[in-house]
Amino acid sequence: MNIKPGMHIAITVDMDPLRETIDIKNSIVHDIVDRKIVAAQTDPPLLKSYLNRTIYITYLEKEAGKPVRYGFPAKVLEFIKDYRLTSSEMTQAIVLIQEAETEQYNLRMFYRLEPPSNGGLDIYVGGEKVSIIDISIGGANFSHSRSWPLQTNETVKIVLGIDGKETKIDAQVLRIREPESDRLKKSLELVSVYFLNMPGSTKNALSRKIRDIERAMRFENKFYKNSR
Repeated sequence: MNIKPGMHIAITVDMDPLRETIDIKNSIVHDIVDRKIVAAQTDPPLLKSYLNRTIYITYLEKEAGKPVRYGFPAKVLEFIKDYRLTSSEMTQAIVLIQEAETEQYNLRMFYRLEPPSNGGLDIYVGGEKVSIIDISIGGANFSHSRSWPLQTNETVKIVLGIDGKETKIDAQVLRIREPESDRLKKSLELVSVYFLNMPGSTKNALSRKIRDIERAMRFENKFYKNSR
């Protein structure tokens, strides 16, 4: 399942990390060299603020007569103002590099999951494990000790663990709230963060893990209902 020059693609961008809404921009592939992709600039254009950031490229394949969407994370390397399509035609283009292998894509990758404590997902802040309230490939909500308070808009170093494999990434603090319980207000704060520089391979691993946990939780819930 590989994209080719001339193929129509969708560039999927997480535009609102707080609300987890996404923006999809259509494009077309001009050229591919190894894992480097030259694609048409989108309309409206992908902003230069996305330089060196990871987005998602998705495309459709027909399988058994039905459309199936595939995708992969890619880093924005360059914006070309005058890309030569032909000897007489110039256009704007985006240069990207594929960061991880292609897999079947699901827009629910941006869905926030409330993982069980033993689900294999962990977050560490300042070396201390926090309690995850919910998580998506865009960010997470967790409870955090007030002994080391965080600040809104602060960038913090976190460690994300997926089945024991740990990755160090940066996260921006979007919002801080107080727990509803008066007892917990003195010791905990509720923090929303947006993942800033998560490697594409880690995003793929996290999206798979979220889907696996969701599938297991649905199965357990169905089994429990049928056994009653």
